[in-house]
Amino acid sequence: MTDTLTVISIQLIRIITPIIIILGITGNSINIVVLTRSVLLKHACSYYFLALALNNLFVSVVIITTDFLSIGYQIDVSTASLAACKLLRYASNTSALLSTSFIILASIDRYCASSSNANRRKLSNVKFARWGIIFVICLFGLLYINSLILFDLKKDNKLQCTISSDTIYKEIYIIIQVSIFAIIAPCLMTLFGILTIYNTKQLRVLPIETTRYRRTESQLAAMLLIQVGTYVLLNLPICVSYVTGILPYTFVDTTEFNFASILFHMLNYLSYTTNFFLYVFSARLYREELSRLMKKIVRVFINNQIQPIVLNDVN
Repeated sequence: MTDTLTVISIQLIRIITPIIIILGITGNSINIVVLTRSVLLKHACSYYFLALALNNLFVSVVIITTDFLSIGYQIDVSTASLAACKLLRYASNTSALLSTSFIILASIDRYCASSSNANRRKLSNVKFARWGIIFVICLFGLLYINSLILFDLKKDNKLQCTISSDTIYKEIYIIIQVSIFAIIAPCLMTLFGILTIYNTKQLRVLPIETTRYRRTESQLAAMLLIQVGTYVLLNLPICVSYVTGILPYTFVDTTEFNFASILFHMLNYLSYTTNFFLYVFSARLYREELSRLMKKIVRVFINNQIQPIVLNDVN
């Protein structure tokens, strides 16, 4: 049974993870192009979605790919050198937290934008969004700078990239990770998502001159809400496994638990790659902008294929 589960888990990783990587690269690349169109860049929430797409593209190309090689083919890039160990752990920790933070910021933005309080609505603006993105990048970039110091190559049964020693910091580090990803982030997303839904239901009929702008705001809120719901569902299993991992239970080291953990990690990978499909499903505005973009690309392609015919004079 043990050998069977191990073989199945490796085969699942080798088959499913490349598909997730391709979807992540393709979907996030399309999101970046669509979200940079002028219609969407007038709204603060689009900047959070754009930052999220850029970060998720990095995760798809670098983090998920290195995990795929490590688990699926036992090619651990992080053990290639000390620099690779430190940089990959730093990038992995920072990018994971940034994705979560951008969704939380977008949730707060939608709550402010849908509020009946005029002063609160003013907080939903492009300038605030830009500074908010820069702030969280700097904050978490500095927060995890200790990864460059504490992670090291350690020889046990095999060479591993891990925290250099079993200190009290290692325990605190794990608790902080679990608290942020398994408790704080889902609670904040859910809270502001519920508040946004409540605000939306309380909105009265708006003046006609603001209808188009508010319609876009409403569709951005719909894009966010379905994204928050999907994010929580896809990450809930791995959050539970994180919490279980810090408890003194003997089944944590069993093959069954490791098999479930691998499945949970693949669900977690999906949270970085599904946004494109969620946006297409939830917002007509996104579909319209995507359609315009595709038509423009087709026109350019057709025009480039049509070459003028030059007739040479026959003497």
